[in-house]
Amino acid sequence: MENYLENYRRRNLRGRSFKNQDLSHEDFSYSDIRGTNFTNANLTGANFSYALAGLTKSRKIILSILIFLLSLTSAFATFTAVYIPLKFIVPKTTNPIPIHIGLFIFLLLELINIGLLLVTIRQGIKKALAYLFSAIPLMMFIIPGLAAFAMSEKNLSKGFKFLGIDRPPSPEVIEFSHQLKAFRSGNLIEGVTNLLTDADSVNIVVSIIVSLIISVGAILVLITTLSLAVVLAEIKLEKHQKNSVITWSIIFTIIITGSVVKNLDDRYGTFLFSSEPAKGVVLGISTYVIAISISILLISIAVHLARKILAEDENNLTIRRLAVAIGAIGGTSFKNANLRETNFSNACLKSTDFRLANVTHTLWRQAEYLTFARVRTTILIDPKIRELLVTGNGRNKQYISVNLRGANLRNADLTQSNLTIADLSEAALEGACLDGANLKEVLAIGTNFTQAKMTGVCLESWNINHTTILDEIETEYIYLLESAKPQTNNRERRPSSGNFAPGDFTKLFAENFHTVDLIFRNGINGKAFMSAFQQVQKENEEVTLTIQSMENKGDGMVVIKISVPPEANKGKIHQQLTKFYQEDVGKLSEKYREKSLSQEEKISIYHQQSEYIMSFISEILTPQRFWEIQNLKLKAQKSYPINKSLNSASVNFWSRDSVYLPNISGEVQPKFADALAELAIAIEAEVWLTAEEKEEAFKQVEILAKVSDFYTADNEKLGNSALNILKEIIDKHPGAEWMTASFKL
Repeated sequence: MENYLENYRRRNLRGRSFKNQDLSHEDFSYSDIRGTNFTNANLTGANFSYALAGLTKSRKIILSILIFLLSLTSAFATFTAVYIPLKFIVPKTTNPIPIHIGLFIFLLLELINIGLLLVTIRQGIKKALAYLFSAIPLMMFIIPGLAAFAMSEKNLSKGFKFLGIDRPPSPEVIEFSHQLKAFRSGNLIEGVTNLLTDADSVNIVVSIIVSLIISVGAILVLITTLSLAVVLAEIKLEKHQKNSVITWSIIFTIIITGSVVKNLDDRYGTFLFSSEPAKGVVLGISTYVIAISISILLISIAVHLARKILAEDENNLTIRRLAVAIGAIGGTSFKNANLRETNFSNACLKSTDFRLANVTHTLWRQAEYLTFARVRTTILIDPKIRELLVTGNGRNKQYISVNLRGANLRNADLTQSNLTIADLSEAALEGACLDGANLKEVLAIGTNFTQAKMTGVCLESWNINHTTILDEIETEYIYLLESAKPQTNNRERRPSSGNFAPGDFTKLFAENFHTVDLIFRNGINGKAFMSAFQQVQKENEEVTLTIQSMENKGDGMVVIKISVPPEANKGKIHQQLTKFYQEDVGKLSEKYREKSLSQEEKISIYHQQSEYIMSFISEILTPQRFWEIQNLKLKAQKSYPINKSLNSASVNFWSRDSVYLPNISGEVQPKFADALAELAIAIEAEVWLTAEEKEEAFKQVEILAKVSDFYTADNEKLGNSALNILKEIIDKHPGAEWMTASFKL
């Protein structure tokens, strides 16, 4: 049955439900989808470009009421944070507090309030709460301890006698113990009640503790409500409402604080200033000014914090995410929808829910208000990633360890960006500019780099496999190291000189997709490895095995890559190679094991061990034998024409640390390729050769690989020279004299 697509372009779809429907490849461009429900829908390849998502008008009215209530609550919270400590300035008829002590307590409590706000700005609400909650166990320990010392005079005397003190407790001690009764649970409750009801009989210590708790709680309410109001105002309308929220919060605070403080002056004015009315007026006005000033200061700091939260301050994302969650209630929902390859370019996505949605290769370019959408469980949760996907501009930016799995970065500008350890799995980077970017240790499994620009990119230890697409890469050169080797400028440029020809980059890395990697952690026994390799070839005659490369990682670690066909059982081949190698090493170790040998016997054993590398020079790579092999090769070429691109002995690059072995096809050539491969392994395994000698030996093997294609006079000279240099290197060997005589070199 044919699936006909309905045209939703430029339609009014407000409040509609498309829940659980298959809408793949539908066109919703320029449509009004405010309040529309796409939960669990299949929207693969759908087009929402220039669509308008968000809240309906009825939801905006509800949101406006909520914003007003939050603003009013923030004003009351500010008033509470000022009013409760302010009571210490106004003396009472009983238990009067000297004005200077009351002022000190008031300022101390307000400094704590201001400090809490500043800590929240600098370190975040979570850190501030952590500091506060860490004090709770301390208070739970101290208060019962103080209550335990609240004793009668009789019990105090008994306590003194128990401690060996003969004299009775002094009146000061008795009075102090009596005051500690305020920390008993019943008295604490009574003290809190008296403080809140302005009763006269209030214990000053209890008053300070209760005032601190209430004012700190009020500050936390102020931070939360004002920040929520500011963010929700930004979600609902334009910037002017955000500013109006701040303005009205300040106005409400001044009105409430001013009214209550004036009542305080009226209530206590007669008691305080009946004999000195002028002084009463001055202190009354001063109290009013102090209260209003502190209120404005607190709410101003809170406003600054709210603006930082609105700007996605990393330390206070929790409050912002709560505001976005509230603002998205009743908005457009794509929760758990399949949005693979969906186009949201230039769409307005305010108050939209994308939680649990599949956003693989979703296009967000130039989308608006995505910062006010619910994007938990998606890669959009990271503000840096969201900005990159919206703008497409990551030039010179840091994306270390970020999650870009499945991101749509087609044609994005990532020039000179740092993507170290980033997850680029399944990302779409077709046509992206990565010139000079750092891709060290990136995870690029299933990533599409088709036609990407990658000149000067660093690819140290990047992770790719056969699912990584490297077609038509535009690059002149790349680096295999992020930093140059010590005391050199060598970053392992590839190619070492000149530039890549078209397709070279792909060939360089694609050849690693179908390999069996063998890791030798304590050096390699070349003779044992070649024996194992030949056994595996016999066991798997239908599979073509080629030694692709050998890499010296240092500290005795050697990695050998074996090229295998895509359909080969890599696990089986790896297991066989490992098994046969270990068996052959065991046999050789048993054969050459040193017990209590004489010096002459040790030299004899060494001669036997050295036979391996010397046998290549004598049996395979002497000039006469070398060109005999090449003559056979030429005959084979005449009898069996071979494609030049397959026949050529190609060496990608050689160095002391990384050896790429020649790949030769044909009936005779594989024997010669195996000989060169085995020789390279022998050179690497030989402990008597220095690093410089090994590097020179590898260079000569490279020359032999290059000149083996065609017999010419020039090639013969180059080949003979390489063979003679190899012989000179061997002549430096401690057993060279004996070996030369034995093999008649």
